[in-house]
Amino acid sequence: MVEHSTIIEILKAKGFPNKWCTWIINILTSTTTSVLVNGVAGKEFKCKRGVRHEDPLSPLLFVLAADLLQSIVNKGY
Repeated sequence: MVEHSTIIEILKAKGFPNKWCTWIINILTSTTTSVLVNGVAGKEFKCKRGVRHEDPLSPLLFVLAADLLQSIVNKGY
């Protein structure tokens, strides 16, 4: 999983405009989730890492994180 703040830093480093970064952070931080226990939804909480299941942004964010990892590996760190 990747922290939301890391996703934003990657976007900024890749040259995405501030408006785009703001849109992405609003999407990532505006949702809440809860866990079903015996069919009853528990208390809602905000996610601070990763993306929602089947989120259309998931592939884009995965590629950005994978690109960062590849850059680190190529530099030999």
